[in-house]
Amino acid sequence: MQIYRPKSLLKLILYGFGFASLPLILVLGYAGLNVDRLAHQSQHAVYQAVQAISNSRQLIDLLTTMERTGRQYLILRDETLLEAFQDSHRQFRDTAQRLHRLPLDETHQDRVDELIAAQQRVAELIIDSDTQVDQLAVASDFLELNTLAQQVLSGSNRIVDREVSIMQETAGTARRLLFWLALAVIPLTLISVGVFTTLISRPVRQLDRAIRRLGDGRFEQPVMVTGPQDLEYLGVRLDWLRQRLMDLEEQKARFLRHMSHELKTPLTAIREGAELLQDHSVGQLSVEQQEVADILRSNTVALQRLIEDLLNFSTANNQPPQLIRRHVRLRQVVDRVARNHKPTLLSREVELRMRVQDLHLMADADRLETIVDNLLSNAIKYSPRGGAIEIGARRQGDTVILEVADEGPGIPEDEREAVFEAFYQGRHQAQGYVKGSGLGLSIAREFVEAHGGSIRVDDSHRSGARIQVCLPREGQ
Repeated sequence: MQIYRPKSLLKLILYGFGFASLPLILVLGYAGLNVDRLAHQSQHAVYQAVQAISNSRQLIDLLTTMERTGRQYLILRDETLLEAFQDSHRQFRDTAQRLHRLPLDETHQDRVDELIAAQQRVAELIIDSDTQVDQLAVASDFLELNTLAQQVLSGSNRIVDREVSIMQETAGTARRLLFWLALAVIPLTLISVGVFTTLISRPVRQLDRAIRRLGDGRFEQPVMVTGPQDLEYLGVRLDWLRQRLMDLEEQKARFLRHMSHELKTPLTAIREGAELLQDHSVGQLSVEQQEVADILRSNTVALQRLIEDLLNFSTANNQPPQLIRRHVRLRQVVDRVARNHKPTLLSREVELRMRVQDLHLMADADRLETIVDNLLSNAIKYSPRGGAIEIGARRQGDTVILEVADEGPGIPEDEREAVFEAFYQGRHQAQGYVKGSGLGLSIAREFVEAHGGSIRVDDSHRSGARIQVCLPREGQ
């Protein structure tokens, strides 16, 4: 069975609000029905109580009128008084019947029946009397009727108490039920909120992870987004972007490889020609010509280093560096790199000061040499003519600290993280004929992190720039 998926995130949010509020709406509706039922019940109870009390009082008033007109008739034998008595008798009977139709309890009902029967006997006695009737007996009968009427009135008053008790019990039952319903609504609402929060946030998190992977240059994993159709479509477009980025990355790497290879051939010829001039293979050179040959050779070396940086950058971005660890003497690596840069140092009149302890560490010798070479190249490019560069290495616990400092313009504080990004060029321009590619520090960071170390700009160095590398002695 295919699961229904909303077409948009907005619909999913609306569904979430609907499901989360549904239990609350049901409880509110039920509470409204109960309140309406209680209001109707209370209204009906009040109406019945008022009717019972009103009819009971009217019976008492009618008994008083009947007693007065009846006794007067027995004395005066006036037909007008008899008609008044009969009229009061009919009203009493109608009122008693209305009271009898109300929902009275059994005791109250018996009292009303007893009152009706007693009143009927007295009325028949007065209406059918042809001879002199004992007034005291009639007065006694009416006194008994009034007593019964008072008992009926008391019973009618008890209707109010009974209905109030019933309403209180009904209200208490409704209140308890609403309390338990409210307790049940809380977890239902929380579950609904949790489910729809997950349904809404999951595709957003998937998109966020996919964008982060693309930003980190990890294009291998396809972009999969499950959720509303509009977000799934966005996931499809992100996957298309991932494939395009993979193609562009492959084209870039292929371009760098081809260009580096194509540039190496003429560069090798230029460098060999410069070395022939330096070695006096084509004849003795004057001092000025020798200086030009030295500059030519140092710049061909620098250009070759830029090409190798491009190759190293391409390799480092296509796959993680594969390290071949072995015991390496750091002093030998630094000496070898310094010897390769000696012509450039001489042509720039830059003094190199080395304070490197004879330390051993487990590292990839070639990668370590590339790290030192890139740091020294960067320092040379930004060193002023006649300046000095200092290379230091020391042990600190289980860590080897390598530092390269120059007397150049330094690295502004807002660029101290960005300088390790690929192709980043800071505000300060490098000195010399060949400008930097912005890859040296980026490649150095790749190789340092592959060794399990860290690289940063030393904030405590006030003059020039100091790059500090921390490497574990035994590797990780």
